[in-house]
Amino acid sequence: MASGKVFAARLSRLADLGFRAVDALLVAIFAVLIVLVFANVVLRYLFDSGVSATDELSRMIFIWIAFVGAVCVARRNGHLGVDLLTASLSPRARRVCRVLTDVVIVLCCIVLSVGAWQQTVANLGNIAPVSGLPTALNYLAPFVGGVGIGLVACVDLVAALLGAAEPDHEEGHTA
Repeated sequence: MASGKVFAARLSRLADLGFRAVDALLVAIFAVLIVLVFANVVLRYLFDSGVSATDELSRMIFIWIAFVGAVCVARRNGHLGVDLLTASLSPRARRVCRVLTDVVIVLCCIVLSVGAWQQTVANLGNIAPVSGLPTALNYLAPFVGGVGIGLVACVDLVAALLGAAEPDHEEGHTA
């Protein structure tokens, strides 16, 4: 039993490192987005030119930041939640609500992921007119987000079923 807890702790630390790396990547991508859009604005207004692919690229980058960022926030239990009802419940009833909530989240993530995957496959042959990138990349982001949030919810569901305490808001994670 103790070796299982040690393994779980090591796995959790490894996941924390992975999510920190994803956070750093998101920051870098956001910086690229800012530079790209700012440079294009300067080019348009000062030099009457610009990079035509900026609009398509910035839209694609923003979509990816939103969905991958949502996975990172879900890992930290940082999404908006209202606990007015559950705070007044007994620990057993809170656990039942937690399990039901995780099941609903997983089901919603399955619907999102399946639909996003179908759109990704359907748009593989569609090429963005200016950047030349496949538009399927826009639909791949919600697929990654749905799978990621679904995995986070599955881990929490297993923890709830095993009787682990509910994680506090932003517990053990630093930005």
